[in-house]
This record gives sequence, C-alpha cells and structure tokens, in this order.
Amino acid sequence: MDINIPVNTSRKERMDKIFLIGFMGSGKTYWGERWASQSNLSFYDLDTLIEKNEGQSVMEIFEKKGEEHFRKKESAILRQFDNEDNYLIACGGGTPCFYDNMQWMNMEGITVYLKASPAEIMDRVLNEKTTRPLIKNLNRDELQLFIEQKLKEREPDYLQATLSLPVSGLTDHSIDLIIRTTRS
Repeated sequence: MDINIPVNTSRKERMDKIFLIGFMGSGKTYWGERWASQSNLSFYDLDTLIEKNEGQSVMEIFEKKGEEHFRKKESAILRQFDNEDNYLIACGGGTPCFYDNMQWMNMEGITVYLKASPAEIMDRVLNEKTTRPLIKNLNRDELQLFIEQKLKEREPDYLQATLSLPVSGLTDHSIDLIIRTTRS
C-alpha cells in the first residue's frame, strides 16, 4: 500500500484521536466504523453529530440555513472533542477546508486522508445524489466536472494529513498499518 507520511513536528503523538478525511464517497464512514470497532475506539460521524444537534439532515441544513451555517456548526462540534480521548471521527468532505479545522485536527491527533480518484468518487456517489447537498441537482457530466474541480480545490488541505492512503488498497487491517506507521 502506498502511504504518504509528511513530517509534522507540531502534531501531538496521539493514536487515541483519529480523524478520517477525504472527498465525499471515499469511505470515511464505512472504514471508520470498522476500524474503530477493531481498535476499541468510539466512532463518530461528524455529519451525524451535526444532524442530531440541529434536528435536521445535512441536506435540510444546507437548504434552510446555508453552507456557511453548516460549516460553523461543523467546526464548533469538531472542537468539542478537544478534551476527549479514544475516538475515531469520520469528517465531512469539506471539514478540513474551513476555519483552520485541518490544523486543529493535526494538533489534536492523527489525520488520515482516504485518497480516491475522481472516477472512484463518481462510481460511489452517482446513486447517492439525493442525500448529498452539493451534488443533488447535477447531471452526470456536471457531477464529473464538480468532482474534478472540488477535489483539485480541496487537495491542498487533504494533503496536510498525517497519512494519505489510497482507497483502492484499504482493508480491515489498514488500521493496524495506520497505528504501526504513526508509532514508528
């Protein structure tokens, strides 16, 4: 598996706080649930926490209150974990790109970028458009262009992660690799 480990001396060496980042459809929730269970970590999906806090779906929040409100709420809920330990959080695709969230996550724990190609993302989100506010009204061609442009825009933030893992090589044992790599 191709792993990118940037040098980041300002990050706390904490394996009990793991943040999964990456574009929508990269598998953050899927792998997060599996890996947290295997590692005896509490699992949280940041979007689910926001929905519970707001009493609305992410789609409804975007439609009724706007993306700016959502991003502020996202950052506030993320930072509620500053005094917590032993968790793995699946972050939303845009989480690292707003309000210095990426820097905060890197200071708090281990960030893992689940890196997917535009084609992999397209295959995964094409049938989920109705639940994803940023793509719900896009046709196939528009969706492809959106994925390519948004991924290019977000990649500089994603690449600040402690680790970058290609989604095509992920397995149930990838969490062991993540833990081994960050402790060496």
